[in-house]
Amino acid sequence: MLNMNRRLWITSVIGFALFLLVWAAMANGLTKAIDQGGLRLFDSWQWFDPFTFLGNGKTIGAVSVMLVICLWFFRRDVYGMVLVAVAVGGGYGINEWLKHIIGRARPPHAEIGGFSFPSGHAMIGTIYLLLLAYFLAQTRMKRGERAAIYGVFGALALLTGLSRLSLQVHYPSDVLGGFLLGGAYVSACLALYRTLVKRRERL
Repeated sequence: MLNMNRRLWITSVIGFALFLLVWAAMANGLTKAIDQGGLRLFDSWQWFDPFTFLGNGKTIGAVSVMLVICLWFFRRDVYGMVLVAVAVGGGYGINEWLKHIIGRARPPHAEIGGFSFPSGHAMIGTIYLLLLAYFLAQTRMKRGERAAIYGVFGALALLTGLSRLSLQVHYPSDVLGGFLLGGAYVSACLALYRTLVKRRERL
């Protein structure tokens, strides 16, 4: 438990630090060439487009509610239910707060409104898909099966973020920032959850 928690905290700190670096690089114009080149590259990769539904609010809301229900009926895991609410709901709040503070405009031909950095689809998609992977992996005993679960859901999170590039509604640095902040935040949430569960077991 302690070793896993330590790894989660280290992952969170590193992810957050890298997010700040991407933010600073973007704010100082250092990502301009990569952002423009990335948009040109992904403009012809329309097969990524359908995966954007995984980051839609309705999809995330429905899956999160189902996860909360399952955690109650199958595990009576109140802490797990709170974890889902805090991780997903808090992630939305942090994302919107940062977008308005940073105020980065979307790519020129984006057909949606709002600000661009960090990508909400990449950030919240990473959070809820990794939460799903975590709870599903707990049902498996073999390390290989758990690794496969994380691999599948990690790939889905990646495709969700890349779909925002193929749709031309985010810059690559937006998506990278979303991945990093989402991973950092969900790692911190999971570390706190595991600590609370361990304390409850000792009572």
